Amino acid sequence: MRKLGIVLAALACLSFVVVPVASAAGLNWGVGANLGFNIYTPDSKYAPADKAITTFGWPTGGLRFSFTGEKPMHEVYLETNLSYVSYEDAGSVHDFIVSGNYQFNFDMKGAAVPYLTAGVGIDMYGQKPKTGTGVSTSSMLFGGGVGIAHHMGNGCGRLRAEVRYDMFAEGKDGEEVIIPKAGEIGVKLGFDLWDKK
Repeated sequence: MRKLGIVLAALACLSFVVVPVASAAGLNWGVGANLGFNIYTPDSKYAPADKAITTFGWPTGGLRFSFTGEKPMHEVYLETNLSYVSYEDAGSVHDFIVSGNYQFNFDMKGAAVPYLTAGVGIDMYGQKPKTGTGVSTSSMLFGGGVGIAHHMGNGCGRLRAEVRYDMFAEGKDGEEVIIPKAGEIGVKLGFDLWDKK
């Protein structure tokens, strides 16, 4: 839990530094969120093929912080996702995912623009029971996707629809596998608000 707190504090500090610097440098920045549907399938080494986990969230994927330069074709964004569940008699479970991504927006006229995206990140997971010793681990993830963005009439809003696939590496606590090697396919519908048109 301490590691999670440090990461959250670092992200908060980063947002207070990056956004003013980006604005001063003439960069455009935006903030957004996603509605998502994901199917997480552990490798057959860890679980039968029918043991996939399906999730739906409104929003899911946490918050997204995007940045572009003078050419909006090139975009980078930081995506965060935090879930925390506390059980009265069983303790708590937390999962925090943060990833850095690049997005290439095709230079096309019109309101709808297709794009490609790819990125890497880290998944930090932990369980803390009411009594006894908890477990915690982290694993790397990487993936990419394809989508289409529709810019709203005023130029400061954008709707996104995206299909993405991510691979999760194995994460262990000692010799125990906590995060199995897995693949995840997701469909995201998102909305961004931009500082400038």
